[in-house]
Amino acid sequence: MAVQIWIGEKPENPNELRALTQLASAFARLDGLYIVMANFSVGGRTLDVVVLKHDGIFVVELKYCDGKVIGDVNGPWFVESANKDRKRINPGRKNPYNQVLTYYYAFSNFLDEHRSEIAGNRNIDVRSIRRIVAIAPYLHPESQIDTDWKVQVLGFDTLALYVFTERSPDMQWSDTELVRIPQLLHCTRWEEIEQLVLPDAESRPTRVPNFVTQLLSTWTGQALIGVSVLLIILAVLYVINTVGTRLVTLPAMTTTPTVDIAGTNQFITRATRCTWLPAQTIARVRGSDGSWQSVSVGAVADALLTLTKVDTCDGELHISLTVLHTASDLEVRIPLDNEHLSIRDSLGTRYELSEQRSNPKTLVAVPNLTVSGSVTVLQAIHPSATSLIVTLRDTPFGDASWLVPLTSN
Repeated sequence: MAVQIWIGEKPENPNELRALTQLASAFARLDGLYIVMANFSVGGRTLDVVVLKHDGIFVVELKYCDGKVIGDVNGPWFVESANKDRKRINPGRKNPYNQVLTYYYAFSNFLDEHRSEIAGNRNIDVRSIRRIVAIAPYLHPESQIDTDWKVQVLGFDTLALYVFTERSPDMQWSDTELVRIPQLLHCTRWEEIEQLVLPDAESRPTRVPNFVTQLLSTWTGQALIGVSVLLIILAVLYVINTVGTRLVTLPAMTTTPTVDIAGTNQFITRATRCTWLPAQTIARVRGSDGSWQSVSVGAVADALLTLTKVDTCDGELHISLTVLHTASDLEVRIPLDNEHLSIRDSLGTRYELSEQRSNPKTLVAVPNLTVSGSVTVLQAIHPSATSLIVTLRDTPFGDASWLVPLTSN
């Protein structure tokens, strides 16, 4: 299983439980181990959510807001409703920005103090933990939040994508080391919720409800079930006899599971879809040492890598992307081949590019000019796949990955 859930105390708030389940669901089909820790204490602080993966740690403060969010680094934060009423977030306490920084220091100090117990003599830079304020269910597009690079403010609906795509080069945890962290914090594995987010229903044990077992154990219950089945059969026969040959042909529709970006599984009936939008952008800034770091979309960035379109309408897979950067001293050449671009789905199926169909063969991006490219796979997406993972490797800006939820097969 790709995801584990560890808790200090069981969340009592339905919103917290729903958010925890959605977040875990988003990771359940991904490669590698993801650990979601929730509602636990460290350094005298109670943290909402921490996500651990092999190459990153994310401290998350959840806020449930039903309107525009307004705030900055030092002042109070407010949520503004549609009728312009304002309600303060965290009245009498630190604003969410400073709150998540406090949690970051508490958690990073814990890791520092227990470094040898977790990773032995290996040197892992715990300062690269990401700090996130996640606004649930989503961040209102008219929100006015002014923060800096220390804290990312995201909508909860994009949190799983952010965790998936972001990596800390100075972190490389093994499965054993990741599991050791919640154990040292005396958290408990919440396997009941893990069972709910298993990627394949077939892997779940089939349980007969207790009331059915009790009915079948008595002759009266057996008789009741028998009579019920007989009545259903008679009703079906009556409908067939009444309708006769008056058959109505309905438009063909497909009922397929969909996975939103937060991982919520839903079943909806809709016409088959073969184009997935909107575009997804990864923003990067260049540090004084030449290294590249991710920032939230909308912040001042030195490079933007965008997955603009995924299309399977003709039985092939077509992916379009764009690159824009401002680094005048950097020659940006990204070959669109199988070595630099990988595609796989939620089932683990890997898709090879038809390199002769790449257009252009190499993306050559000059400063301040957007360059576009497209690639083609000469096969359709597996019909049971619920998402695609597209990874661009060895770019001058570092690796970039996009998680594409497929809302229908």
